[in-house]
Amino acid sequence: MAIVVVAVVMAVSVTSVMAKDSSGTPSSLTTWSGADCSGDTSTIRSCGCTDLVFYAGQEFYYRGETATLYTGTGCAGKPYQVFEDTQACGDFGWRSINIDC
Repeated sequence: MAIVVVAVVMAVSVTSVMAKDSSGTPSSLTTWSGADCSGDTSTIRSCGCTDLVFYAGQEFYYRGETATLYTGTGCAGKPYQVFEDTQACGDFGWRSINIDC
């Protein structure tokens, strides 16, 4: 019986992680101008392709919409898909993002 209960709880937990955020706030990306995620920031909340303003750090807030970061502007170059909250304080070469809405 305990195994069934654990399986049900795990299924509910996984479902809630994959569900869209009911607050209506879309996924977004905040970028920083300075090292170690400091300095000025720019936040992208719109669907589709957007060039990044700053490159010294990025934090993606997953709210149900996946995104793809690209090494080139205009969503060109090598892609990297993002499907969870993530933060990277350093320049990893991303120059644009496409938020899939």
